[in-house]
Amino acid sequence: MRLRDARLVDKAAFDRVFADNQRARTDYLVVMARPNAVGHPRLGMVIAKRLLARAVDRNRVKRCVRESFRQILPDLPACDFVVRLIARPVPGDEARALARAFMRAGERAMAKWPAGAGNESLSARSESPPN
Repeated sequence: MRLRDARLVDKAAFDRVFADNQRARTDYLVVMARPNAVGHPRLGMVIAKRLLARAVDRNRVKRCVRESFRQILPDLPACDFVVRLIARPVPGDEARALARAFMRAGERAMAKWPAGAGNESLSARSESPPN
Protein backbone atom coordinates (compact mmCIF):
# COMPACT_ATOMS: atom_id res chain seq x y z
CA MET A 1 0.00 0.00 0.00
CA ARG A 2 1.26 3.42 -0.91
CA LEU A 3 1.00 6.25 1.58
CA ARG A 4 -1.13 8.12 -0.96
CA ASP A 5 -3.78 5.38 -0.64
CA ALA A 6 -3.92 6.03 3.11
CA ARG A 7 -5.60 9.44 2.74
CA LEU A 8 -9.17 10.56 3.35
CA VAL A 9 -10.04 12.79 0.43
CA ASP A 10 -13.80 13.02 0.00
CA LYS A 11 -16.27 14.94 2.12
CA ALA A 12 -18.47 11.89 2.71
CA ALA A 13 -15.62 10.01 4.42
CA PHE A 14 -14.90 12.98 6.69
CA ASP A 15 -18.62 13.34 7.46
CA ARG A 16 -18.90 9.66 8.48
CA VAL A 17 -16.03 10.09 10.94
CA PHE A 18 -17.41 13.37 12.31
CA ALA A 19 -20.92 11.90 12.72
CA ASP A 20 -19.94 8.91 14.85
CA ASN A 21 -16.44 8.30 16.16
CA GLN A 22 -14.22 7.33 19.05
CA ARG A 23 -11.74 9.95 20.26
CA ALA A 24 -8.38 10.29 21.90
CA ARG A 25 -6.55 13.55 22.48
CA THR A 26 -3.19 15.08 23.12
CA ASP A 27 -2.50 18.58 24.39
CA TYR A 28 -2.96 20.08 20.92
CA LEU A 29 -4.83 17.54 18.78
CA VAL A 30 -7.93 15.34 18.86
CA VAL A 31 -7.80 12.03 16.98
CA MET A 32 -11.19 10.68 15.84
CA ALA A 33 -11.49 7.13 14.48
CA ARG A 34 -14.13 4.98 12.83
CA PRO A 35 -13.66 1.56 11.16
CA ASN A 36 -13.72 1.57 7.36
CA ALA A 37 -14.45 -0.92 4.59
CA VAL A 38 -11.20 -0.48 2.64
CA GLY A 39 -9.14 -2.72 4.92
CA HIS A 40 -6.35 -0.30 5.82
CA PRO A 41 -6.04 2.88 7.91
CA ARG A 42 -6.58 6.26 6.28
CA LEU A 43 -5.77 9.75 7.55
CA GLY A 44 -7.53 13.08 7.23
CA MET A 45 -6.60 16.38 8.89
CA VAL A 46 -8.40 19.54 9.93
CA ILE A 47 -5.84 22.25 10.71
CA ALA A 48 -7.69 25.54 11.14
CA LYS A 49 -6.33 28.85 9.94
CA ARG A 50 -8.00 30.36 13.00
CA LEU A 51 -5.43 28.67 15.27
CA LEU A 52 -2.38 28.92 13.00
CA ALA A 53 -2.60 31.91 10.70
CA ARG A 54 0.69 31.30 8.89
CA ALA A 55 0.71 28.58 6.24
CA VAL A 56 4.22 27.54 7.23
CA ASP A 57 2.97 26.70 10.74
CA ARG A 58 -0.04 24.74 9.45
CA ASN A 59 2.20 22.80 7.06
CA ARG A 60 4.64 21.96 9.88
CA VAL A 61 1.81 20.49 11.95
CA LYS A 62 0.55 18.50 8.94
CA ARG A 63 4.03 17.11 8.27
CA CYS A 64 4.39 16.04 11.91
CA VAL A 65 0.95 14.35 11.90
CA ARG A 66 1.65 12.55 8.60
CA GLU A 67 5.03 11.33 9.84
CA SER A 68 3.59 10.04 13.12
CA PHE A 69 0.86 8.26 11.16
CA ARG A 70 3.37 6.79 8.69
CA GLN A 71 5.57 5.39 11.46
CA ILE A 72 2.75 3.41 13.11
CA LEU A 73 0.73 2.64 9.96
CA PRO A 74 1.36 -1.15 10.04
CA ASP A 75 0.18 -1.35 13.67
CA LEU A 76 -3.07 0.59 13.21
CA PRO A 77 -6.49 -1.07 12.71
CA ALA A 78 -8.47 -0.51 9.51
CA CYS A 79 -10.03 2.80 10.54
CA ASP A 80 -10.51 6.25 9.11
CA PHE A 81 -8.64 8.71 11.35
CA VAL A 82 -9.31 12.44 11.39
CA VAL A 83 -6.89 14.64 13.32
CA ARG A 84 -8.19 18.05 14.39
CA LEU A 85 -6.07 20.85 15.84
CA ILE A 86 -7.64 22.16 19.07
CA ALA A 87 -4.93 24.46 20.47
CA ARG A 88 -1.93 26.38 19.22
CA PRO A 89 1.04 23.99 19.57
CA VAL A 90 4.50 24.86 20.79
CA PRO A 91 6.82 24.48 17.77
CA GLY A 92 8.54 21.11 17.93
CA ASP A 93 5.97 19.67 20.37
CA GLU A 94 3.13 19.00 17.89
CA ALA A 95 3.48 15.24 17.67
CA ARG A 96 4.14 14.45 21.32
CA ALA A 97 2.00 11.45 22.35
CA LEU A 98 0.28 11.43 18.95
CA ALA A 99 1.17 7.81 18.15
CA ARG A 100 -0.41 6.73 21.45
CA ALA A 101 -3.54 8.77 20.63
CA PHE A 102 -3.83 7.07 17.20
CA MET A 103 -3.60 3.64 18.82
CA ARG A 104 -6.07 4.50 21.60
CA ALA A 105 -8.67 5.95 19.21
CA GLY A 106 -8.32 2.98 16.84
CA GLU A 107 -8.70 0.44 19.65
CA ARG A 108 -11.79 2.22 21.00
CA ALA A 109 -13.36 2.34 17.53
CA MET A 110 -12.72 -1.35 16.90
CA ALA A 111 -14.17 -2.21 20.33
CA LYS A 112 -17.31 -0.14 19.67
CA TRP A 113 -17.83 -1.57 16.18
CA PRO A 114 -16.69 -5.22 16.35
CA ALA A 115 -15.20 -6.70 13.20
CA GLY A 116 -17.98 -9.32 13.13
CA ALA A 117 -20.60 -6.57 12.87
CA GLY A 118 -18.62 -5.80 9.80
CA ASN A 119 -18.15 -2.97 7.48
CA GLU A 120 -21.42 -3.76 5.70
CA SER A 121 -23.42 -2.52 8.66
CA LEU A 122 -21.19 0.54 8.92
CA SER A 123 -21.72 1.55 5.32
CA ALA A 124 -25.43 0.72 5.42
CA ARG A 125 -25.91 2.68 8.63
CA SER A 126 -24.05 5.73 7.28
CA GLU A 127 -25.88 5.73 3.94
CA SER A 128 -29.42 5.11 5.15
CA PRO A 129 -31.47 8.19 6.09
CA PRO A 130 -32.26 8.62 9.78
CA ASN A 131 -35.79 7.77 10.93
